[in-house]
Amino acid sequence: MKIILIAVVVLAVLATGFIVAAGPEPHIVIPGEVVWKVGFMPITSTLMASWLAMAVLILGTFAMTRGMKLIPSGAQNFIESVIEFLYGQVEEIAGEKNARRFFPVVGTFFLFILVANWIALTPIFKSIGWTKDYGHEIFHEIQLKAEEGKPFDKDKHFLAWQMKDAGGVGLAQTGAGTFKFKIHSGEEPSVALDRYIIALAEFYTDFKPSADAAHGEGEPEKADVEAAFAALQADPKAPKFIAADDHGHGGEADAHHGVSSHALGATFTALDFPGDKIALVYPFFRAAFSELNNTLALAIFAFLVIEFWGFQSLGFGYLGKFFINPLKNPILTFVGILELLSEFIRIISFAFRLFGNIFAGGVLLLILTFLVPFIAPLGIYGLEMFVGLIQAIVFSLLLLVFAVGAVEHHGDEEHHDSHDDGHHPGGGHADVHHLEPGAVQAH
Repeated sequence: MKIILIAVVVLAVLATGFIVAAGPEPHIVIPGEVVWKVGFMPITSTLMASWLAMAVLILGTFAMTRGMKLIPSGAQNFIESVIEFLYGQVEEIAGEKNARRFFPVVGTFFLFILVANWIALTPIFKSIGWTKDYGHEIFHEIQLKAEEGKPFDKDKHFLAWQMKDAGGVGLAQTGAGTFKFKIHSGEEPSVALDRYIIALAEFYTDFKPSADAAHGEGEPEKADVEAAFAALQADPKAPKFIAADDHGHGGEADAHHGVSSHALGATFTALDFPGDKIALVYPFFRAAFSELNNTLALAIFAFLVIEFWGFQSLGFGYLGKFFINPLKNPILTFVGILELLSEFIRIISFAFRLFGNIFAGGVLLLILTFLVPFIAPLGIYGLEMFVGLIQAIVFSLLLLVFAVGAVEHHGDEEHHDSHDDGHHPGGGHADVHHLEPGAVQAH
């Protein structure tokens, strides 16, 4: 009886999720969506998320420490405990002297990555943003090629959602229909227009073509195009293609050459959407490290600060770790070259590890919200919080370990051994290097 009751509850929650929480089919892109442009510089959704993480850290720290007391309590006690724990971990690995140098950078990396990863799980990410009207965008693409008098030279894929408004700030609606359209390479604009008419009729009305003309290649049947156009005209809320000779549109027809439909024998200069629009939300915020540009920036900064610490500690002797005289030791010369390459390979390792994990997690959440809303995403949210923490730890820990290796003298261990041997009471300075470790211990 309990099993049946649990099954009924799970099914009820699933059904509720599909009704009230099912997201539209996800639109997955790797580059960050451009929100604004300041001169030549694009401001992307991932850059906005980075700034938001900085604001959370700065304002949060200020709020927690503005009334600092000698005996901490509350928020001050929490933040001091976190900082003390992080400093203790750095000191344990790097030592007391180096910890004071490394901690400000390593701790900042850890907190910035952690906060950026965790705030990306909040509802404002990937849901609120500028809406782009794709219904007119597709017609405009076809219109431009028609004016050029050339076929399309490459495939163009379009995916958009059914929305009440297009333009301005919008919110991704639950259960919204997904419109898909593809323009094929080598396709004439007139053929693309006929297929677009069929695709819109399928999406907005009950029209069903005799073949998959909207998504397949080749010229659609004339009867299908005529029936699709009639279905759009009959539905008052469906899109309306405006012909060049329609009353009141002569000026627009003069300004634009329009697009001719081979099947309908008419030229259309505009497209109107009296009802729902076809648009896509370009979010203001997307996970900061789901774009390679941001992770690459962190990786380059980590590389530069490691090299700075190396030169600061060893001067130009730091280069001696990589450039070794081949006449003295050809094997160590080869090892030095590998070490030099590994310094630059770390940039790729840093960047792609963080990017791959965060991007994959974001895609998984989007797909599960679309396929199994309300239940499955909850478990993934917990997993993503753990992944966000692990990635912050891994990045900052590797930075710390590489920094410790950079400030150490190459061959410190052998140097100390030979120094100790030179002060051996027996004065056997020249022969000590030939002793085996076991013989040294016995002696």
